[in-house]
Amino acid sequence: MSRPPRPRTKGLARLARQTAAVVLGTLTTLLVLEGALQVGYAGFVALQARRNLDAIGSGEGEIRVLCIGESTTAVAGDDANKMLVPRTAYPAQLEQILNTRQSARKFRVLNQGIMGGTTSATIEQLESTLPSLKPQILIAMMGIKDTPSEWVPVETPLPAWMTSLRSVRLLSWLIEDVRLRQNATPTQITSFADLPLAERTKESGYGNYIRELGPAADQDALESEKTAIYLYHIGRIAQAESILRDLIDRKGMGYPLLSDIVLGEDRFDEAVRLMDDAVARQPDDGFYRIQQAHLYLQHRDFSRARALLVETARDAQAAPALFTDVQLVRPYLQLEQAELALLEERYDDALTAAAAVTGDMDRHYREVLPRMDVMLDSIRGRAFIGKKDWPSAERELLHALSRDPLRHVNMWLLSSVYRATGQTDKEEQLRRQLVNQTGRVAEYFELAKLFRLTGQAERVPEVLAEAVRNTPSLKENHARLYALAEQNGIQLVIMQYPGFELDAVYPYAPKKAGVLFIDNQHVFDADPDAYFFQPTYPQSFTHYTKAGAHVLAEHIADTLLQQHSLDDEKTNTP
Repeated sequence: MSRPPRPRTKGLARLARQTAAVVLGTLTTLLVLEGALQVGYAGFVALQARRNLDAIGSGEGEIRVLCIGESTTAVAGDDANKMLVPRTAYPAQLEQILNTRQSARKFRVLNQGIMGGTTSATIEQLESTLPSLKPQILIAMMGIKDTPSEWVPVETPLPAWMTSLRSVRLLSWLIEDVRLRQNATPTQITSFADLPLAERTKESGYGNYIRELGPAADQDALESEKTAIYLYHIGRIAQAESILRDLIDRKGMGYPLLSDIVLGEDRFDEAVRLMDDAVARQPDDGFYRIQQAHLYLQHRDFSRARALLVETARDAQAAPALFTDVQLVRPYLQLEQAELALLEERYDDALTAAAAVTGDMDRHYREVLPRMDVMLDSIRGRAFIGKKDWPSAERELLHALSRDPLRHVNMWLLSSVYRATGQTDKEEQLRRQLVNQTGRVAEYFELAKLFRLTGQAERVPEVLAEAVRNTPSLKENHARLYALAEQNGIQLVIMQYPGFELDAVYPYAPKKAGVLFIDNQHVFDADPDAYFFQPTYPQSFTHYTKAGAHVLAEHIADTLLQQHSLDDEKTNTP
């Protein structure tokens, strides 16, 4: 006799009880885990904060200050009117000022600015260096290089209540670790293979640095130079030097890039010796002679530069077989002669030299030589500005921008034309096009500066708010910065770029207990022409002169010394 089947309702009830038990158990486990993480995190943060505060106030050891940001942090100008110089950047001057104005403590200020760095790159580098640097104070001024496509953390789409859970943050960190390993901006670089994928696959943009013919036919040399450029951009100057010296020893290449790096370190005589050695070793590479003249131009030794250019031009004419690809050497030689004429304010001579430039760069050399067409347009534009021939200057610079819209120097030159002629409506139109085309936060800032200059200050807040709305990485990567500072017990200092209201920073770096904010809006009001460097570097935001970096460093020192009650000498550095 068969047993009657159990009622279906009893089976469903048991399944429901089992499911409820699993759900309840899971929730209980998550709650316990969340509670443990919250308590553990709070305890860890409190311990780290106490250690760092004790270190600042104990009088023992040094106070380490770490400055992060882009090239406005990494470099400044110098007395010889060179730009991109790390030794005059505000962090270097800040260290001197802090140690001069007080004697109670020893300050060490570290510069971790990245030329061209985004907030993602800045935070990724910070995460990798914090364990070894162990700063007590962290100063951040960053964001102008971000675009709408910039990487943001995986938890960004989640609601605020969920991202506040430590268990969710722990899971997101595990996921991010995998993503960062695949897409990070690494700092431990030993070879080309260690570079980020975007840098390894980039096909142009190196010519302004390399400027020699050999790497165009030698992939290993080209990769070594790209690696050195990357390290130079993230501030690993000694390592970049080491790679280039090794390349010189192995293959006799890398001289121009190394001479530029050495020159930026105020080692002019060494830079000259490098290029003398290059010419002696490979006299057939005419670009080495051009680089020699370029060094003297940067050093404002016009007579030596002229002599080198005249000698090289004579040799190229009399014995072209002396040079590799003399048809390529000649136009760049003429461009350098035009540059010399511009610097000496011989504008008609500059236009004559530019008119003599013929030919175009073979694709073979586009990774190792600067773009001839854009240089030519820019030189003519600058010459016409010198002659106050505004329509011709506008024509040439518009042409240059159409070829390379990201070369900020040409937009800056064009803006000087429009401001001199009262056509700021044209500049606004062009800057809005750049905002739409590139999406870079720097372009929003430039547009805001124009509005303030033309008496439309009421439009500035909306422009900056638009930048924040369209660039999620600003807010998200500042949140990562806050978390890192909190986890490590670091005093976080947030600054806005000089000339802009501090209120503009709060939408992406909100006020928070324990976070200091430095208002730089009026720091350069006394003499902005002396403090802002004219942009002669492609894709630059406005950099600072040595004097500007000094004024900014003094302003920062006021806040730091007042915060820690250490200002006891009140003396100014020279």
